[in-house]
Amino acid sequence: MKKDIVIKVGGSILYDHLLNINFELFKKVKEWYEQNKKEYDHIVLVVGGGGLSRNMETKVSESIKDPNGIHNIAMSVTQTNAIILASYLEDKEIFVPQTLGDAYEFLHTEKKGYMVSGGLKVGWSTDMDAAVFADALLLDRVFKVSDIDYIYDKDPKEYFEAKPIRDMTWKEYFKMFSIMPNESHTPNSHMPVDAKCSIFCNKKNIAFNVSGGKLLYEKYTLSSVMKKGTFLHS
Repeated sequence: MKKDIVIKVGGSILYDHLLNINFELFKKVKEWYEQNKKEYDHIVLVVGGGGLSRNMETKVSESIKDPNGIHNIAMSVTQTNAIILASYLEDKEIFVPQTLGDAYEFLHTEKKGYMVSGGLKVGWSTDMDAAVFADALLLDRVFKVSDIDYIYDKDPKEYFEAKPIRDMTWKEYFKMFSIMPNESHTPNSHMPVDAKCSIFCNKKNIAFNVSGGKLLYEKYTLSSVMKKGTFLHS
């Protein structure tokens, strides 16, 4: 039976506040990859931009005013991050797509393969890339690992009594984050799942399992982290 998986690695955990690469996280990803490679026909890792992308966007926006140009620059950072992660995994079989067409062709023509990708379309978040790849592989969920352990009913940084939500529908998510049907992507927004992506996933019946945060330090393996978190679904 065909077995595939798409994991979104949030840019928020790729770098620390000084923009040093988080190789402790990379180590967890590599251990998971090496232990699970033979279990899957396709493994797709999608990498975000994180602090490096935000830093670059802030600097160039002082002189470059075209929103598409700025997003293109920020998107190129996610592609650099993908190359860094792919290189760290040290597997020559890994494919790093340069365009969305490259990614589609790889997923549709290779019966078995491993792909690490950054963002590939201006106007999309890397959450959206991950969701589209899941849709191409006929998967019903994406695993997202970021700086969020759970989605909470209140901001846990402000409210001590905030409670984690383990199961949440996309409609409940739309209400919590005031997402409208025609919502567009806002680069480097601080939402668990990008608004445009969440609308797409609701229509396509694709779920997101959002985990990470302090769980990355409490749990020994990436597998155990991905078993926790908030399950978002239609």
